[in-house]
Amino acid sequence: MAWHGWETDPMTDGAAADVLAAFEGAEKARLPTVDCYLAGVEAWRRAHPDQSAAYVGMQAVAVILAAKVKLRPDN
Repeated sequence: MAWHGWETDPMTDGAAADVLAAFEGAEKARLPTVDCYLAGVEAWRRAHPDQSAAYVGMQAVAVILAAKVKLRPDN
């Protein structure tokens, strides 16, 4: 995800570590993938209860993808 000047990088937010810990804890518990993401979203929501549900989800998923997804170059 590209960040523009008016957006903040969610990886620099204090909630990012909690999001990743919740996601990884759910993975370790062998929960379904959707529940792993929901655990991360709930962690972000606890840190930012004033934000809209859509924004919370977007930020938490951005943190998880930035930390977990490795892109392979096409050969």
